[in-house]
Amino acid sequence: MATIDTLMNNEPTVHQDAAFYAARRTMTWQRSTISPRLRLLLWSLRLYVVLMLAVVAIALARLLQ
Repeated sequence: MATIDTLMNNEPTVHQDAAFYAARRTMTWQRSTISPRLRLLLWSLRLYVVLMLAVVAIALARLLQ
């Protein structure tokens, strides 16, 4: 386990601990396959959020003028 001293001294055990936890996390949280319909839904939601951010930015710009 990494302590404050090992973090400050940049010892290799810190990197080993980080690699171990990263490997353990990817083993537990593997990516699942997404259906094309769900992928389309997620992309449409992303586009909607970007569009709404643009609408808010335009409204704020008009308000400040």
